[in-house]
Order: sequence, then C-alpha cells, then structure tokens
Amino acid sequence: MKIAIITTLPPVNTSLSEYGKFLTEGLLKVSPDAEIHVLADVPADHASVKEMADARLDVERVWHFNDWKNPLRILGKVLALKPDMVVFNLQFASFGQSKVPAMLGLAAPMLLRRMGFEVVTVLHNLPEAMDLSSPHFSKSRLDKWMLQKGCEAATHMLLQSSRLVVTLDKYKQILEDKYQAKNVDVIGLGSYLEPATEVSMTQKNSFLTFGKFGTYKRLEFLLDAFQAVSKQCPDIELVIGGADHPATPGYMQAMEAKYGHLKNVKFIGWIEDEALPGLIQDAKAVVLSYESTAGSSGPLHLAMSQGKVAIAPNFGDFERVAENEGLEILFYEHQNLSALQDQLLAVAMDQVDLRKMGQKNLNLARLNSADNTARRYLNLLESLVPETGAVAPQQPVLKPQFGFVAQQVKAA
Repeated sequence: MKIAIITTLPPVNTSLSEYGKFLTEGLLKVSPDAEIHVLADVPADHASVKEMADARLDVERVWHFNDWKNPLRILGKVLALKPDMVVFNLQFASFGQSKVPAMLGLAAPMLLRRMGFEVVTVLHNLPEAMDLSSPHFSKSRLDKWMLQKGCEAATHMLLQSSRLVVTLDKYKQILEDKYQAKNVDVIGLGSYLEPATEVSMTQKNSFLTFGKFGTYKRLEFLLDAFQAVSKQCPDIELVIGGADHPATPGYMQAMEAKYGHLKNVKFIGWIEDEALPGLIQDAKAVVLSYESTAGSSGPLHLAMSQGKVAIAPNFGDFERVAENEGLEILFYEHQNLSALQDQLLAVAMDQVDLRKMGQKNLNLARLNSADNTARRYLNLLESLVPETGAVAPQQPVLKPQFGFVAQQVKAA
C-alpha cells in the first residue's frame, strides 16, 4: 500500500507536528509493506531541516502556513504520487491563521476525494466543542459569527472524506446529530511516548508544564497561582518547557521578562522528544495551563503515558477525556485562582494518592499505546481497500466537474 500523509512534521514546531510524527512512525511499524510519503509544511524561515529517516519513508516539504496556494501544491504532489490512500492530519487552523488560506487548505481532502482518491481525514478539534467567544478565537460578535459559519462550511467539506476520524466519542455524536454524518470513526489520541515501565515517585516538589503557548495555552494564571503557593511551600518548583505558538511570536520572552523574579521557575525552552519522558517522570504532576480547549490534549496523554497525574481546569475536552477514557485528573474550577492554588498545595503536601492515580493512568496508556493506536488506523485504511485484496487503482478517476482543478495543478 502506498500512503500519502499530509501533516505538519518535526523538527518544525507547528500545531500537530508531534502527532504527525507519531502517526507516521506508527504506520511504518505496524505495516511493514507500506510505502509512506509525507507531504509536510515548509519551515517559516525556509531553513533546511533533518527529516525522519526510513527506507520506506519519503518526506517532502510542500506547503506553507497561511498560503492560499496550498491546495494546488498538495493536489499536484498527490496526482504525481498516485497513492492508494491519502491521510490528512488536521485541525481547523492547520493551513493558516488567516481565514481564507485556512479554508482553502481544508478544501483539499474534499477535492482529492472528488478526484477519485480514498481519503481519511484525522480531525483533532470541532468548533461546536470550543468556546468561540473566547478572545483567543474571536474579538467580536461578528467575528464569532463569521468563524462559526466558516467552520460549519469547512466541516461539511471535511465530511466529504472517505472516512473522518475524531479523537472523542462526543465529537462523533456532534457530527452525527448536527451534520447527519455517516462516515465518522473514533480513534483515541493514544500515547505518543512509550509507556513507562512503572510509576516513578519523586521527592522533589517539582511541577511541569509544556506546549506551544500564547493563544489558548497561557502561563499568566498559572504563574500567579504558583507565586502565591511559593509563600506557603518554599521548596516548590515549576519547570516550563515549550515555545511560542506560531500566532503569538514573542510570548515566551515576555513571560520570562515579567516573571523572571521567581527564582523557583525555570524556562527551559523547547523539549526534544528524547528528553520528555525523563522530565515528566521527575515531576510530581503536569499542569495544563489552558484558557480554553481546542481538541484532545497531547500533553495530557503524554503525562498519562508516564504514570503521572495532570492538574487541569474543569471544562471542555478535559472533562470529556476524563469521562470517555477514565483518566485520573485533578480538576480545579476554571479561572478560580484559589482553586488552582489548593490543587498545587494538595500535590506538594502529598494529600492525594499520586501513585494510585498514576498507576491507573499508566494502565490506560498501555491499552492506548502507539502500536495499538497505529493498528487501529491501519485497520481503517485496509477497510477501504477492495475486498479482493488488491490495492486501489493507481490512476484516480477524475470527476468531470473537477477536471479543471487537475489541469490547473499540472500547469502550476
């Protein structure tokens, strides 16, 4: 089977890049006969990068964030490759922060499906499960209305895929109830990292938070709470790993400048994959400093894979993940500073059974390991192959109304 995967990909630290690597590595491992071509995003500075290496893997940097030509670039490469399966790894802002290039990019799965390709789209968020009135998403009622209508139109396009994969049962329910969708599958986010062999307990009063900060993941609230807790628990420590979200350049530098007087706070920059398990295991708990949610949380599942508990606000997809997957999460009331302080102190003073909670999370991570998650994806891809066992036709059948698209792509 020849598979084309359209995704962001490390070492470019854009949204969902780690999941793109996770998905690619998983499919390579569980499908030894597959040939995989990744059509990834070009670094913003156009610098050359060291790509993933495998004899059955080819990586091309094809498309650019916020570029309206992305669908033409993607369609052109897919037409040249003639894969048996096309897989998109997406959220609604994958192709751009600006509305027009974002919408045009999200049309690519529909266009390829209309051109005869089998298309599986993995969608990590849904606007119906997000607070679009948050200032991180919209700045006015009109902006919110336009965003909502645009997302609904994009959802209709994405549902033209052969199959649409979401990470939570709630998302499937929304798509079936609101959009009358009949082609939605649920595959949990899975554990990016190899699950730990056992739950590790640390004597240090160290907490960890990490991610791409500046939009709905922010640090001010956590740092204010941490500063207050430090007065009652002087040996407490906070490690902050991560980088600016592409939409908010300079955010991390501003946070370091504002809170640099806190000597028990360490800004360590972006965390490479190989260093992440050790950092998580050295922490008592992982803190999820979110103002809103936009999909199932990667840092939450990473904490789970290492047998750790996360401290998170009690809203959105955190509550849905706890309900759907049974994760142990220490919730605090959203935007209640004293409630977050209470949870930090409870962990620091060993007032909660971190070992028991961590063991439950680790057991769940093993059930949703990278291998098991990749096999679920492989089973889905294979279900789209004709029953005879032959792969899909090498030459897609172009629908007449989309013939002009193919001609424009070839000309480009």
